[in-house]
Amino acid sequence: GVDLLLDTLFCAAVMDGGACTAVIVENKAGRSAFAAACCIDATGDADLAARCGLATAEQENWLSYWLYGTSLEAMERAVADGRIERGIHLMQLGANDRGTGAPEGSPRYRGTDDRQVTQFVLDGRAMALREVKSRQRGRASLLSLPSIPQLRTTRRLVGRYTLGAGDVGAVFPDSVGCVGDWRSPGPVYEVPFRCLHSDAARNVLSAGRCMSAEGDAWDVTRVIPGAAMTGQAAGTASALAVCHRCAVQELDIPELQRELQNAGVILHAPSVEHP
Repeated sequence: GVDLLLDTLFCAAVMDGGACTAVIVENKAGRSAFAAACCIDATGDADLAARCGLATAEQENWLSYWLYGTSLEAMERAVADGRIERGIHLMQLGANDRGTGAPEGSPRYRGTDDRQVTQFVLDGRAMALREVKSRQRGRASLLSLPSIPQLRTTRRLVGRYTLGAGDVGAVFPDSVGCVGDWRSPGPVYEVPFRCLHSDAARNVLSAGRCMSAEGDAWDVTRVIPGAAMTGQAAGTASALAVCHRCAVQELDIPELQRELQNAGVILHAPSVEHP
């Protein structure tokens, strides 16, 4: 039942009395507007929230570049084992999520600045070229380059609540799901519904890495499992808000949680006892 519109860019928001009544988009057919009773910002960079005039926060990025490569040795192993995937390897160049490994003298990059995003891509490709040239000539090759700038955290919503590192294992009565720490087994964050919206817009929700989180919590929630979970929560909440003709802030949280649980969502960390 979803009407897809691919290769289409979001341009602007139309605001009226604290509500986003339409979004302006542009594609090969030109520029057009889509009216909506509720809008979900899943841009990854809080583009909708920013253009709606909502409070946002930004973070700079270290230079990192991940790509796939191969070599004659790797292909020989693949042939010997009869497994083609053995001939492909992930090349992780530059900094990790903590900044360790960043090239000497490398700056930090803002993901909302067009010039800095461009420089990030160019610097990453130059780093990849240097890596290939440093290997034995003719025995290593690139297979694929990233299709998007690999910026970890750029801009996110400042919501009614901002999830932080101190919230590991915390119990939230308005939790809409859980996210595990992909970096190490054990730590679990419950995500309160308040992280998906602010008081400044009655019909705008956020999902994915631009939800309201900071520090380690931002690192944990920015990846695919967190994006999927918050996307489902935001989609369910928006449907309920439209059905009840109410603001997202006025939603009945127990009803939202029942809908999510009926769909198989785990609201609270299993290791925590709840009354």
